[in-house]
Amino acid sequence: MPHTVKVIMNIPKKDVLILNSFTDAYEGIGIVRTVDPKAGLVIIYATDSTYKIVLKVLDELIEDGVEITNIKTQVSEDVDAW
Repeated sequence: MPHTVKVIMNIPKKDVLILNSFTDAYEGIGIVRTVDPKAGLVIIYATDSTYKIVLKVLDELIEDGVEITNIKTQVSEDVDAW
């Protein structure tokens, strides 16, 4: 059974649209949710088969100058518990 993986990060509010656009461009790798816009807390919900692609996209954005920090992952079999 696939697991849900939360990729948690901080990103400036001005760059959330860029993050969302890149995530959409890689169809199906995850769903972007802004948890706290003031703190720049964003979560991408991915699966155990797509989260590594999400991490690669984040690395590419960082290389291009987007300030993404505090990247963490959490795995769960029960996404409703979040």
